Amino acid sequence: MRILVAAMLVLGSAVAGAENTVIDNTKTLTIDCAKDPVISLIGNHNTITLTGPCKKLQITGNHEVVKGSSATVFIAGNDNVVELDSAEEITVAGSNNTVSWKQGTAKLTNSGKGNKVSKSH
Repeated sequence: MRILVAAMLVLGSAVAGAENTVIDNTKTLTIDCAKDPVISLIGNHNTITLTGPCKKLQITGNHEVVKGSSATVFIAGNDNVVELDSAEEITVAGSNNTVSWKQGTAKLTNSGKGNKVSKSH
């Protein structure tokens, strides 16, 4: 019985939420958030389209262009352009990023320098 419970715990955590990490540079990608709800962008100069709402988007790369939706967004990279349909929480720690969202009232934290963060109409 213990083996079965342990196996279920391992399988359950493996299926709970897939993460997609993009470490490439200069790519154009479409990512399905239904399959990969957690997105981490480490590469530089990428153009990313997110389909469906993601749970978490983390950008540590630079010069990324991202369009889509994510409940939580964390940007530590620089010179990124992020256009969101909706977001619940946006944290911008990097510099010279442009971030906008269309729907909802996002909780904002902007500790970086030279960032432009606004709700678009």
